[in-house]
Amino acid sequence: MDTAALLFPVVSALRAARDGREYVLQDAAVVDALAGILPADLLSLNDLDVAGQQDTTLCLFNCGVPGGSFAAFWDHFPKSLTCCYTERQAKLRTEVMRTSDFYSDRQWHSTGMYSECLHPAGVEQEMIMPLPAPPGVARRLVFFRPPGSRFSDAERDAAVLLQPHIAEALRAHGRREAARLLTERQLQLLRLSAGGYDNNAIARQLRISPSTVRKHLENVYARLNVTSRTAAAARAFPDITWS
Repeated sequence: MDTAALLFPVVSALRAARDGREYVLQDAAVVDALAGILPADLLSLNDLDVAGQQDTTLCLFNCGVPGGSFAAFWDHFPKSLTCCYTERQAKLRTEVMRTSDFYSDRQWHSTGMYSECLHPAGVEQEMIMPLPAPPGVARRLVFFRPPGSRFSDAERDAAVLLQPHIAEALRAHGRREAARLLTERQLQLLRLSAGGYDNNAIARQLRISPSTVRKHLENVYARLNVTSRTAAAARAFPDITWS
């Protein structure tokens, strides 16, 4: 079977899911198809606010990671190439990469990220697929595997081929959901917020009060079921910045 035919179930499921009301990567058909092509012990979508050292994690399957395992994540993030390469190396910003692309087993096992965060959770290997996100957000789909199960070159190639399809499904669904859930005024405020404007700057530009801006944004968060402007922008406008 050729690669295109092998990936067809995922692409087909993504195409169907982007027009539904459920979040694309939580659609059961999408999750099942991904698991069939790229099996992993855990699959999660992570939106990392690197400057603020905060993250929003959406577990997609097998979410049995022991509580507290990732408490030291931000302590080790800047020194762990397998985690921070999208921020540290501009030429790799959109590249699908595996733990083994950066470290030998011995090197990886000597890192704090492995010994304090991943190994206690039973994770040995990662494969990271960067995805479009607003400014300040490092969004990635992360596949985790236990010891004895590396990601092969063929699996990385499959992830590379799937990446634009997943990105486009997120774009289409984000635009559709934003248009369905938000008013034109709310969309206007959220676009400005996602572009880096604070409440006072948005108020000046739209000739309304900062308190009105704040109230509008609170309503946006409620409608999108998020708790911050970063998360709202990532949900509604996943393609604001992507190269």
